[in-house]
Amino acid sequence: MVPNALSDANVDAKAEPKAEPKAEPKAEPKAEVTHDNLTALLRLVGLYRRTFARLVADEPWAVESGVKPPTYGVLNVVGQRGPVSQREVCDVLGTHPSDMVEIMDIVEREGWVERRRDPADRRRYRLMLTATGRRTLARYDAIAAKAEALVLEPLTESERRRLVDLVSKVVTAQPA
Repeated sequence: MVPNALSDANVDAKAEPKAEPKAEPKAEPKAEVTHDNLTALLRLVGLYRRTFARLVADEPWAVESGVKPPTYGVLNVVGQRGPVSQREVCDVLGTHPSDMVEIMDIVEREGWVERRRDPADRRRYRLMLTATGRRTLARYDAIAAKAEALVLEPLTESERRRLVDLVSKVVTAQPA
């Protein structure tokens, strides 16, 4: 026979009241990843890219060289990892090798990067920044910093640091 909640209540009414079980502390709700969150992140990236591209387009040296948007990324990867293979640059940037040909033509023509035979494998080339390439990378770094400052202008300094820290945490947690 199934106990009846009302009859159990009547029986318990005469007995001493039972202690209520202590409520467990509520777990802090996790931030939900929603379409709006992702859209905001994508919009932020897009805003930064457009601002950066506009600032680069305002630079006569950049216009004269015919740079393409990924040029800064190529110089950055070669500067940080060089000497490095062209394939590794493609992998790091997520660029298809056929798309890299035009960018490599520009950076070589401008004297920013040079290709040298890999002594361990003569079929491969290693990319290295030249002195001119390091100066150009510094110019790009200054433009990137200006673009970041413009895009993040609505944030306080503390909010900017927090955003950069959080983005860095996500990026460094990803597999290589």
